[in-house]
Amino acid sequence: MRKYNGVPKANFVLFLMECEWRFNNPTPQAQLVQLKQWVKQHIG
Repeated sequence: MRKYNGVPKANFVLFLMECEWRFNNPTPQAQLVQLKQWVKQHIG
């Protein structure tokens, strides 16, 4: 695949996964809720 927005090939998969996550959690509130859940699971 060609470069997208200057994203290097090595990071393209991560970039694509982030785009998918943002698409599935379109509001900042939904993103924040999920991030807090992940932090609780992995830290506390």
